[in-house]
Amino acid sequence: MKSLDLNMLCKLLDIKTVSEKPIMIDHIKTSVLDIDHNTVIFNLHKTHTLNIRRLENFENCYIITDQPILKSYRHLKHRFLFVFDIEKAYDKFIDYYRSLYNNIKTVAITGTCGKTTTKEMIKQVLEKKYQTTGTILSKNSLRFNLDYLLDIDESKQFGVYETALTDPGQIIYSAKFFKPSVGVITNIGIDHLSGCKTMDNYILAKGEMLAALENKGTLIINSDDANIKKIDFSSFRGKILGFGIKHKTDYYASDIKYQDDMIHFNLNHKNKQYEVKVPGIGEHNVYNALAALAVLDVLGMDLSLAVKYLASYKHIRAHLEKLEGLNGSTIIDDTWSSNPTSLHAAFSALKDTKVTKVAVLGNISYLGDFVLEQCKNIAKMVVDYKIDYLVTIDAFSNRIGEEAIKLGMERNKVLHCKNEEELKQVLTELLRPNVLVLFKTSMFDRKIKTIIKQFIKEGKDQ
Repeated sequence: MKSLDLNMLCKLLDIKTVSEKPIMIDHIKTSVLDIDHNTVIFNLHKTHTLNIRRLENFENCYIITDQPILKSYRHLKHRFLFVFDIEKAYDKFIDYYRSLYNNIKTVAITGTCGKTTTKEMIKQVLEKKYQTTGTILSKNSLRFNLDYLLDIDESKQFGVYETALTDPGQIIYSAKFFKPSVGVITNIGIDHLSGCKTMDNYILAKGEMLAALENKGTLIINSDDANIKKIDFSSFRGKILGFGIKHKTDYYASDIKYQDDMIHFNLNHKNKQYEVKVPGIGEHNVYNALAALAVLDVLGMDLSLAVKYLASYKHIRAHLEKLEGLNGSTIIDDTWSSNPTSLHAAFSALKDTKVTKVAVLGNISYLGDFVLEQCKNIAKMVVDYKIDYLVTIDAFSNRIGEEAIKLGMERNKVLHCKNEEELKQVLTELLRPNVLVLFKTSMFDRKIKTIIKQFIKEGKDQ
């Protein structure tokens, strides 16, 4: 971050200045657990307990708070800076810091799936020519926003950020930090219904991207997505551009082919055609590439150059990652995120694979009252996409298995595993040449991560 004079911060927040001499601050934090030298802490996390003895040992560490101090802290009273509303003070600082760098062009990306891949495609291409910052991997939680904001400095020309949500209002909140001029909605499927409560509310929450852009700038949307079409864009005063496959829109793909883990298609834009080649499999990655190229075009990069750079895109791990497994089998690690929409994308990407297909499914969070409905929908996907073996590892996926049996899947092809050892045994028996195993579980399921590593290692050791 840019070093800031504490006196300037005090003036900004209407706080009595601490010293007549400049005190340079190198770190801004939001928890008293993060005390350090030359640090200002906005005390947002009020349940965190301050270690006053540690505070005594740090130079130039100050806490901005709207709470009174304890009497035992009086000897360090000068370290506490009082405001009437800590949240408003924090918002004021965010707005100030972002305003220091109005020249940077920023992009905000939301959607049920494809956020990370689209962001990475844009970011990797921009980094070929420009100083670029943005979301790291899929670390898109609100708690990372401050760190990403403070990474902006004079050298940065572009910022590319995921704006995820678990509850309504979060896209607008993130926009305070990044102030995007370009927004993207990749798609709107099924996810985060525990926070949004209904599908309509979830669609509305994704539609907050209009407000994030302050109803100006450029909004890039998936023209093929039925739920995006439910958003009322009539209040938007900026430019809306579409990308798609099924309809001719501003950026659309034709002649799509898959060969040697590469996607080939023609990008059609303004009566010109560009031959695109990008690593990956699946129709969903065509959409991701289209969205990325549309953004790069809007940002001013020559499309021919953007297409050239995109050909060397490096995929993020655990995003339909193809690996060599035990006994010459193939393992597909798609455990970075798990929701019905991404599951559909994974099944679709593998539908034409001429091998025995095994799906290992785990829990899907954030479905709220829609759990049973989605179990039935996923079971139908399993049957429709002709998955040969379904391996389940918890109560949620077990229910999917039972629903799949009701839909006609042979009972002996649905394998319920009660624990890790049973799962290892089942996979050891299934993994053979001409067998593909798709792992579609939560990124937080460390047991599955360990098992995948084990079967990859055993495969390499043969």
